Amino acid sequence: MLKTPFYEKSLEYKPKIVDFYGWALPLDYGSVLREAKLTREACALFDVSHMGRLIIKGKKREEFLQELSSNDISKLKEGKLQYNLFITPEGTILDDFMVYNLGDMFLCVVNASNRDKDLTWLQKHNRQGVDIIDETEQSSLLSLQGPKAVKLMETILEESLEDLKYMTFIRRTIKNIFCVISRSGYTGEDGFEIYFAKENGPILWDMILEKGKPFNLTLVGLGARDVLRIEAAYPLYGNEINETTNPLEASLGWVVKMKEKDFIGKESISRVLKEGISRKRVGFIMEERSFARKGYLIYARGQENDIIGEVTSGTYSPALDKFIGMAYVNMDFAKPGTSINIKIRNKLYLARVKSFPFIKTEVKK
Repeated sequence: MLKTPFYEKSLEYKPKIVDFYGWALPLDYGSVLREAKLTREACALFDVSHMGRLIIKGKKREEFLQELSSNDISKLKEGKLQYNLFITPEGTILDDFMVYNLGDMFLCVVNASNRDKDLTWLQKHNRQGVDIIDETEQSSLLSLQGPKAVKLMETILEESLEDLKYMTFIRRTIKNIFCVISRSGYTGEDGFEIYFAKENGPILWDMILEKGKPFNLTLVGLGARDVLRIEAAYPLYGNEINETTNPLEASLGWVVKMKEKDFIGKESISRVLKEGISRKRVGFIMEERSFARKGYLIYARGQENDIIGEVTSGTYSPALDKFIGMAYVNMDFAKPGTSINIKIRNKLYLARVKSFPFIKTEVKK
């Protein structure tokens, strides 16, 4: 398995290591729920160096990404980042990703599971002659999240971050290490994602953990990261979105700029807009204490033979002390407050459709 620059360092804290799309990563450092809870209460450090990092360079880099993505790259000014989608010709989601405008290049942060697929897709459609560079294994990525993350980062940088807004980034040198630091994350909390060269990983890891002690900083693995993103109602590729889902049914229509630009898959999405969607991604809260997992079937209340949807993600939420999840359901049952039944171990359990997100947090707009 591939190992991030922090693999050996993380072993000092005795994590449970799992194979995540070919990467050896910590599932947890003892307790998934404890790690999720501490992220919401204080701050947490995530090793997310497995995420794919693709650099796009060249004079026509903006034109190139405009054609291949659904959001409007022309609105992405230097110093900002944007959530975006690669769309197939059929109008479904090839991948979701974050794109940074670094001035003379774009940085696309893609899912680890799709890195090779995305790279092949970009190369196949490179009519503009841009340079596409996979720098995943030459760089590092750490995520610092939680309500105390700002004060910790200000301590590390020795400066105020009051003017750094959500979805923007700065360039700074920490211990002589050049870093790109964005105010962003995948937890619903305020926080930062930090990019820097691979060889400098252990130095920054040690420094952040040391500086984080007064802020009750904790290490967090994949398990708690999944709990946190479900609470925030963020989709995960392979669960809520894939090449069989379109952005409209996935509740990601806001990422598709139909009037502003042309892009691969636009005609197919136009047809979906005209015809309407038959299902929609929704949240749900279990009314009875039971764990609804991915793949569990959903039924209309009082109609045991009428399958109306399927669970895509489920978890116990320590923030709410409830079992929650996301699912696709027929449009007739997508309204918040609608009662549904989820089949768990051959028994139907009552749940209620919930609007997104499950929790409210504050980020710097």
